[in-house]
Amino acid sequence: MSGSLLAALAWDPQIRGALIVLTSFVILPGSVFMLLSTNTGARLGFLLAAAGLTGWMAVMGWIWVAYGIGIKGDPPTWKVHDVVTGSVSAQSTYEPAETFPRGWKKLKPGDPVLADATAAAGKVLAPAEEGGEEGGGHGGEEAEVKTERTFEPAFDSPEDYAVIGGFRKGGESYFLPGGLIEVNDGPFKGWLHKPHYVVLQARPVIKEPSLTGAPVKPAPDPTMPPTSVIMVRDLGRLRFPSTMVALSMTIVFMIVCNALHRRDKQVMAARAALEPATG
Repeated sequence: MSGSLLAALAWDPQIRGALIVLTSFVILPGSVFMLLSTNTGARLGFLLAAAGLTGWMAVMGWIWVAYGIGIKGDPPTWKVHDVVTGSVSAQSTYEPAETFPRGWKKLKPGDPVLADATAAAGKVLAPAEEGGEEGGGHGGEEAEVKTERTFEPAFDSPEDYAVIGGFRKGGESYFLPGGLIEVNDGPFKGWLHKPHYVVLQARPVIKEPSLTGAPVKPAPDPTMPPTSVIMVRDLGRLRFPSTMVALSMTIVFMIVCNALHRRDKQVMAARAALEPATG
């Protein structure tokens, strides 16, 4: 019986994790509360320990919010709205693409937005490869993508197409509503956004045999119509959990500090009542 219990505690991550958190809470804040209560009393010791703990967690939470670290929510991703072959403005039913390419800005080679969008579009341009990777071989640090619906892959494999370019629209960051102050750099970047759209275009490649034995870089076939992937940036909720921690701990910290302040006022009033009246 005892051996089975020890095995469960050793291998079950939920039980072990709960015991680690409980033990840490008892040892760290519990030891501080014990020392304070022996010197100031249980009630005042609890208020002091609670103020220190919630104050530290509030500061930590706001640091998490500022740097996007700690407890994280859903990261930003590209959401695919449409995939069309041929004219984008004529075939797409997505409203922002109705005026394409008028009002769109061409992305230069090496642009991080182009690399990120290429990796995301690869998941709908070609089927998944063996090993769980989709649309491989086309770069980009972030390959996460969401889709409004299921799209049939336009190509059989990632080697069958080549990206010929990308276009963007929107995505500006503003500090105040209405776009009065545009902020693209600094600590206030990204507070308010215009929707960010990207159209990534690819064409089938011309597969030519190598005459020297060296690999030949596939070239897009200019006679074939481009396949366009229309995406919008989903900003996600990366800072939402850390914001909730920071707000809740700040509120609790203010409540505890208010309780300490009211206690100090009561103590001062009691001391003043005990002092002899002076004429």
